[in-house]
Amino acid sequence: MGKEEIGKTPMPEQRPPKTPETVLEAMFDAVDRVARKIVTFIPLGRGVRNVFRATPQGLIGWEYVREIAGATLELQDTRPGPVPQEVVDQYQDMLKAAQVQVAEYTGLHAAGLPGEVLVFGQQDWIDANVVSFRFLFDPISEKYIKALEEMNPGQAASINRMAHSILTIQVGIIMGYLARNVLGQFDLSLPEPEKGGKLYVVEPNVRRIEQLLAFEPSEFRKWITLHEVTHSFEFQSNDWLRNYMASSMQEYLKTIDWRGLSKPDLFRGSQRKQATGQDALSAGSLISIISTPEQRAILARLQAVMCVLEGYSNHVMDRVGERLLASYAEMKDKFERRREMKSGAEKLFQRLIGIDLKLEQYKLGQEFVDAVVDLEGLPFLNQVWESPEKMPSMDEVRNAESWILRIKNPGLHLVT
Repeated sequence: MGKEEIGKTPMPEQRPPKTPETVLEAMFDAVDRVARKIVTFIPLGRGVRNVFRATPQGLIGWEYVREIAGATLELQDTRPGPVPQEVVDQYQDMLKAAQVQVAEYTGLHAAGLPGEVLVFGQQDWIDANVVSFRFLFDPISEKYIKALEEMNPGQAASINRMAHSILTIQVGIIMGYLARNVLGQFDLSLPEPEKGGKLYVVEPNVRRIEQLLAFEPSEFRKWITLHEVTHSFEFQSNDWLRNYMASSMQEYLKTIDWRGLSKPDLFRGSQRKQATGQDALSAGSLISIISTPEQRAILARLQAVMCVLEGYSNHVMDRVGERLLASYAEMKDKFERRREMKSGAEKLFQRLIGIDLKLEQYKLGQEFVDAVVDLEGLPFLNQVWESPEKMPSMDEVRNAESWILRIKNPGLHLVT
């Protein structure tokens, strides 16, 4: 040992770090390192790390979806408190009154209407809707994994792991966002349609908006209840709409061309459509990025139905609400202005997950419904609930007179 080495502690042998076998494995390592640093501070980081470390079981890890969605609730400035029993009781009275009011105005005869309002907290909403999300997505898992094996036989496992992680995190974050923003919902009970639909309100969100916009508490809750009760009449007044919606959604998901995800021009194509001002359905959301022409046709049918559903409910809220609620005009004005005042980041997130399409559905749908009612009356419009053939196409939603002409002349074939 030379002079320069006397008194020095021998250094342990330095082994070069293990080189990941693939780029995907390197990405997993990087995510794991970052997540490890934030896991003790942010529950969402722990959920993300758990997803990336999990062994994929199917397309989406639903236990992690619930964890991530719940973790996003921790990002709120304040935690909502429990719902007082008196508020729960008030909703039940509002439900009965709204059912009478909707029946009298619309003339719809509906069986099996909800007998109660389920007054949820945010986590309750997540737990209830994970079931429906899973019902829609699980049937495509097998096809997805098979497509991966065909595309990249040598890297199928790594690609599957990456896609499983990304989709699980996306769905979890989306559900968490919705749980913090949904006010009310008529749940179709898609996995068990024989049980009928359920009507939810997410009271912490209702209370937050009520306080933020200085609404009269009772009237705001009556407004929310009226809207969701109208949805229950739309679905319970016929025996085809619920199954039509469920089968169309599953048809869409089953026809996804997973091989298209590897094409680098997919995102650029979506951006081009957005830049040229094409239909909102064709650009801007995560859904549109992976959709084929066949799927866009399915989505167009669904969008037309959603336009009618939302437009009809808004129409009933306007006509019944303005008669029953003293502050209705003020509430509607404040609510619409709030939508316009959202931050750029929130608008971007809504567009990416497709919520901006629903806002467009409210507008287009109500214009269609109001136009038909003004021209032909509500009994004529109610024919949309008779069969899928009576529903308008998207072109007809934008041109109510063309739908009126087709309904008045059943043998007339219009190209739309």
